[in-house]
Amino acid sequence: MSRVLLVCPEPLGHGQPAGIGIRFLEIARVLRDDGHAITMLSPDTGLGIDSIITQSAAHDVAIIQGHVANAFFQHAQPIPTVVDLYDPFIVENLHYFAERGDEVFRHDHATLMDSLTHGDYFLCASEAQRLFYLGLLLAAGRLNPVLFESDPRLESLIGIAPFGVQAPRLPKPRDLSAPAILFGGIYDWYDPIAAIDAVALVRQSLPNATLTFTTHPNPELTPQGKLAEAMEYARANGHAFVRFEPWAAYEERAVFFERFALALLTFPRSIETDLSMRTRVYDYLWCGLPIVTSSAPGTDELLTRYDAGVVVGTPPSRRLSTRRPAAGNGSETLPPQPPGTPAFHFAEAMLSILRDRARYETMADGARRFVDEHQWHRTLAPLRAFCNAPCAEETKDAFATKPALTPRPPSIFDRLKRRLRA
Repeated sequence: MSRVLLVCPEPLGHGQPAGIGIRFLEIARVLRDDGHAITMLSPDTGLGIDSIITQSAAHDVAIIQGHVANAFFQHAQPIPTVVDLYDPFIVENLHYFAERGDEVFRHDHATLMDSLTHGDYFLCASEAQRLFYLGLLLAAGRLNPVLFESDPRLESLIGIAPFGVQAPRLPKPRDLSAPAILFGGIYDWYDPIAAIDAVALVRQSLPNATLTFTTHPNPELTPQGKLAEAMEYARANGHAFVRFEPWAAYEERAVFFERFALALLTFPRSIETDLSMRTRVYDYLWCGLPIVTSSAPGTDELLTRYDAGVVVGTPPSRRLSTRRPAAGNGSETLPPQPPGTPAFHFAEAMLSILRDRARYETMADGARRFVDEHQWHRTLAPLRAFCNAPCAEETKDAFATKPALTPRPPSIFDRLKRRLRA
């Protein structure tokens, strides 16, 4: 068995990890169950230059993600290193150009190219991501004729290891007459205003429906522009049904999710949605929540395969009547909306599920099938195989682009020092 060093870029000590932190915790659990010795470093649990030097010398293989790779490749002892690329941060962070200029992109680009140059094995979350990263690996010289000749599929270079879920949970009854609808955290590539407007329309038929957003546990790591926009929009319109709650602790999130009847995700289509695999989609299906969402290839494929939700891409072919009976209240009417209004189509999709208990239960059953097939020990199979026999990729020194002509990207420690001096 191997001694595995996990270098996580996200704080873990507060017990409220977001997607990257969750992934690292589950990687640690799966590899520990396989018999490997695990050491975890994170910004609040011992991650520093000295620990990188010391711990890399004491381990057989390292797993890293994101910007901590800069410090790792500058200071670590040379050991086989897995770079986890499941989160396409360089594409996500394109949204921050208007707010922060080109600094973010330049730093992300330098980080990514440095990681592609020095890593030995790479992980991604989907076939679309695999093709995207293969193109980048070709540009970095890592997809080369020697490697191709011995491995035409490049499976020894990059493997697909999507997100996973924990053991199945017993289904809980949900109240569809007064549905609590969950959106979750707001990043700047989402459209929370469309979600608020959609639930406002749902309330015309189900007046006790609510919408819940969660606040990020690490707000210093990501801009909060869309969150502030959603808070102001709800306040200005008197939408008391919109709630903003703290991020649930990892070990308590199942109880939190069980409060809700349905999950909603709204966002514009972009290259980010083409490549990303939403952590929350896996979590929501894990707890049996049907999902109504904007179209994104990875999510679309999952919800369609398991019949576990509705994708709102183009206007639905079957229109719902805007006048519906409401128990004890006569009838209520959805306000007139233009046919192309996104909020109207999201409201239609949610009501089509919430008014049909049989359809709702079919979707909940689909979510349970998804859970059975996406246990972490299955989704992490390529990583498990590599850790059983870690090895350096032998062609990288001969073919990889040499970044020596340009400065190395600053490490997380360099950037913190610069901010403290400002």
